Amino acid sequence: MSTQQGIIKDRLAFLDWTRGLATLVMLQGHVWESFTDKALRDTGVFVLSQFPGGVAPAVFLFLAGVTLAFLVDSRETKGATAGQRAGAALRRAGYLGGLAILFRLQLWFSYYPYGSWEGLFRVDILNCMSVACLLLAPVAALRRMQRVRGALLVTVLIAFGAPFLSDWKSLLPNEFARSYLVPDYNGFPLFPWAAFVAAGMSGGTAFRMVPEASRSAVMQWVGWFGFVLTYLCQYLSNLPYGIYPRSQFWLDSPCLTLIKCGLILMLCAFAFFWNEWAPRLREAGGSAVRFSIPRQLGTTSLLIYWVHVEVVYGRWFEGLKGRLSLGETAVAAVVVVALMIALSYGKQALVASEWFAVNVKRRLSRG
Repeated sequence: MSTQQGIIKDRLAFLDWTRGLATLVMLQGHVWESFTDKALRDTGVFVLSQFPGGVAPAVFLFLAGVTLAFLVDSRETKGATAGQRAGAALRRAGYLGGLAILFRLQLWFSYYPYGSWEGLFRVDILNCMSVACLLLAPVAALRRMQRVRGALLVTVLIAFGAPFLSDWKSLLPNEFARSYLVPDYNGFPLFPWAAFVAAGMSGGTAFRMVPEASRSAVMQWVGWFGFVLTYLCQYLSNLPYGIYPRSQFWLDSPCLTLIKCGLILMLCAFAFFWNEWAPRLREAGGSAVRFSIPRQLGTTSLLIYWVHVEVVYGRWFEGLKGRLSLGETAVAAVVVVALMIALSYGKQALVASEWFAVNVKRRLSRG
């Protein structure tokens, strides 16, 4: 019983752990993509570094939906009306949209005078989160079980509607609308990426409905369901016929979207049990160390995302991009990951410091 409170806390911290693992995958993938010599990009090592990269942004989007679900459910528990719950989703959309604008502005200034204005409107992952939360605001107004079903319906509509958007892109009025709606390899349009936010909202709401004592059993079924979903969709994707006149598997296939959802469910189940049993194993071994690299990165994932994009894709190391050997790129990846861990820990220590409490928190509270 001495670790019971820590176990309960760790059971909820599995979301940070999952987000942090996706952050590690993202960091190494972006370093290899930016710095590896172009002549070495057909090697197995480089391909292996990029292979899990498509799952990492899906994890971020899915967990953004889970966070939205927790926010809305908390408002409902406190007696919020349907309009207030929808308003909470709209405020979250506005917050993420503001961050997206600031992020693109910062990148534009860092490349000034070489950056183009078109880059300010590029659909990044933060833009996708923002617009997805906006679209899910009507779902947030529903009651609990209705939110689970409504968000799941939105997931299915977006996933299975993505190939149609690819076919109908010529009907859209302008390039801006196409960039936000039509599947594209170089961005995060709503089709199909917003499906992960909706899936996260459905799953997060359902998770909140499960009593604490039953969550272990439920998460086992979540893991097995993710495995079955992944296997089934992989099998269906290899059939010689389909329901769409044209569809590209790696661009707009519903099977790919659902495969990623299955992988995310398996990852969340693994993270749940890892964070449940790690405190028990530490106590049994007489260790009090609780530092976790994935969880540490997961608690500051937005800061890590923002800074690492500038470091990896900015002008700081322009002379090294596309020129490093495989060994040199591996060293660069380790260095970048270590720097991001240090940044995450430093930010956390700063926020917890007495100086921050006196000079920042107190002044903000007075304001």
